[in-house]
Amino acid sequence: MTSSLRLLLSCAALISLNAAPAQAAGASGEPMSCPDFEIVGQGPDVVLVPGLGSSPEVWSDLRESFAGSYRLHLVHIAGFAGRSPVGDPADLLERSRAEIIRHLDCQGVARAAYVGHSLGGFLGLTLAAAQPSRIDRLVVVDSLPFFPLIFDPAATPERVARQAEAMRSALLAQDAASFAASQRVGVQSLVRDPAYHEKVVGWSLASDRATFAGAVHKLMTTDLRSRLAEVKPPVTIIIAANRFAPSTLVEPLYRDAYRGLEQAEFRVIEESYHFVMFDQPERFREALRAALASHKE
Repeated sequence: MTSSLRLLLSCAALISLNAAPAQAAGASGEPMSCPDFEIVGQGPDVVLVPGLGSSPEVWSDLRESFAGSYRLHLVHIAGFAGRSPVGDPADLLERSRAEIIRHLDCQGVARAAYVGHSLGGFLGLTLAAAQPSRIDRLVVVDSLPFFPLIFDPAATPERVARQAEAMRSALLAQDAASFAASQRVGVQSLVRDPAYHEKVVGWSLASDRATFAGAVHKLMTTDLRSRLAEVKPPVTIIIAANRFAPSTLVEPLYRDAYRGLEQAEFRVIEESYHFVMFDQPERFREALRAALASHKE
């Protein structure tokens, strides 16, 4: 089993930038406010999107090492890690996708590379399928186009619907102490280095519970495999492997799940759990630089 869904399974077991002040026009022609995403560095544009319940701080290492070569756009998903929720949790992916495009429009960016971790990678697949002309290259970090494949190779949205609903209901029903306890158990399978455990847990605890639970349900019930042919930009999939999830098991799983892509490259990073950027920062930087190389002017 890879660590991509360990947090979700742990929960189940315990139920167990400085954006410019310009404005963009919406579909109605009325002005829409520009997202307040942090922007650092200079060079080709790269959008960085964190995962479930995570903060843009997950990319803190890249702010230092990549800002000299790239212009980084650090997305903060509404409802996660201290940012106030917006709208119906069921619309999280669509709303976040629209907000990223609005941000690019506000900044005058026609095309950008996109790097997404976990849910952020999943979101990137939907964005590249819906608006391929806006994405130059996509990097998906330890994320599948249909998450339940991790525990059931024959999974379908219909087969996991009841489990997904039970998981969402349980997350919403947990009191603060129980939710915190589940996060502290789950993080041990998400990050190898204990020094990062409280940071990652803190992001989840600072997230809106309805948004968090709704995102889990969305990931459990949305199968993007049939839409992979619509993803035209080249895609690099970075896969975490470790003694619990050896590369001999996880790489074939990912290759099969992504077989619908026209252009796909797979990079396995050993001795890492789900948060590759924390567990293997140097190897992650190397893999990301290689993945973005064709984007750099």
